[in-house]
Amino acid sequence: MNEYSYEYKSFYIKPHKDHPHCYIVVTTGKGGKIPDCLSGMYTTRTLAKSEIDIYLDNKPIKENKNGETISTGGSK
Repeated sequence: MNEYSYEYKSFYIKPHKDHPHCYIVVTTGKGGKIPDCLSGMYTTRTLAKSEIDIYLDNKPIKENKNGETISTGGSK
């Protein structure tokens, strides 16, 4: 990314190319889909970070084939 991008919990928060006073959330890896709840524009990095935290806290817990639970959310 560039010096204006900010990495936060496996996402980048960066200025929108057409509206540099607003921020967007993108994935850190190649590809990957941004959830609908994170696809908007944010007026500050703090608001974007807050939405990422809410998304990760509410992300469901999955089970693998062995019946073990895998936390896909934040720090639960």
